[in-house]
Amino acid sequence: MQCRFPVTILFFSLTFVLVHPAIFAQQLQSNTPATASAKAAPTVAESQVAADAPVITIHGLCGYVHLPGGADTPGSQPSAGASDAAPQTTPNASCETVVTREQFENLIHAISPKGDPQMARSFARDYPETLMFARKALDAGLDKDPAIHALLEFRYQQALYSIFKSRVKQQANEMSDAELEKFYNANRARYEEFGLLRIHVPNVKQHHPVPGSSVQPKVDIAADEAAMKALAITIRAEAVAGGDFEKLQAKAYKLAGSPPDDAPDTDLGDKWTTDTFPREYQSAVFSLKPGQVSEPIHNTSGWHIIKVVSRRTIPWSEARDATLQMIVGDEANSTRRNVKTELNDQYFVSAVPHEAVAPLK
Repeated sequence: MQCRFPVTILFFSLTFVLVHPAIFAQQLQSNTPATASAKAAPTVAESQVAADAPVITIHGLCGYVHLPGGADTPGSQPSAGASDAAPQTTPNASCETVVTREQFENLIHAISPKGDPQMARSFARDYPETLMFARKALDAGLDKDPAIHALLEFRYQQALYSIFKSRVKQQANEMSDAELEKFYNANRARYEEFGLLRIHVPNVKQHHPVPGSSVQPKVDIAADEAAMKALAITIRAEAVAGGDFEKLQAKAYKLAGSPPDDAPDTDLGDKWTTDTFPREYQSAVFSLKPGQVSEPIHNTSGWHIIKVVSRRTIPWSEARDATLQMIVGDEANSTRRNVKTELNDQYFVSAVPHEAVAPLK
């Protein structure tokens, strides 16, 4: 008995190899772009091994694996007597699983387009272990557990996400320098970088029990918020007058009843752009000249006083990687704009309010 075993559990392998990013448009790798034709070199010259010739034969393993959703894996054939109703027990000396050269190279290329022959051989030695215990998991009926089935679907979705992201990056890497420079010239405003300082004034004061007492003092939230707003205005005036931001930040936290050591760093760096800074606050900050200080900006975490330290436009000679990142990000954002997510607040209860300007924490 024989089971032609293609990339049956590709989604298992990919989830171990491909990293799932929290942000879709991360910095692209600066190595040589991968192309669809740059497959891993086979261990034996292709002229000597036919595409449908076996390169891995696993004796005693039979049965096949479904992708999530129950559809048969294209190209796979169940061993005689194997079915969902009565899965074939493994190992079984009377059957075998065969992986052809074409199937193996497709899998290797999907995992590592630049893989070398030594890596391919090492993977080929380990691959049967994955197939063996994937089959055992099915024989044990683990995939029928609703929680496990949900996990398998999620891993499959993660793999597809990573595959699509890699494809978009590859397409961007294949663009010519002339095409990239054309994008740069059409989006000059997005290449302006701002160096920023920030003072954070909390929304409410921290109240502590009287020394020797465990009784919490009564709090007037409205009065606290008004006091913190007034403090932000005062701190801003001192900043405009040339006050040191580190000292003003420590002062703001002390007057808010918070330990100065808990105060955030005032230096936000010099890499902020219209792509990375919250859009709802750009007009209050990016219209300023170096040395100028914004009016206090309010969000759910408190008040933010921003000083523009520097601003410059990245020259094209330094902009290639940033351009690739923008193109990948634009592709992702074009999809995001067409989708709206709603959460059931009755179910997803959160004691911590959503931070409206996460980068300004």
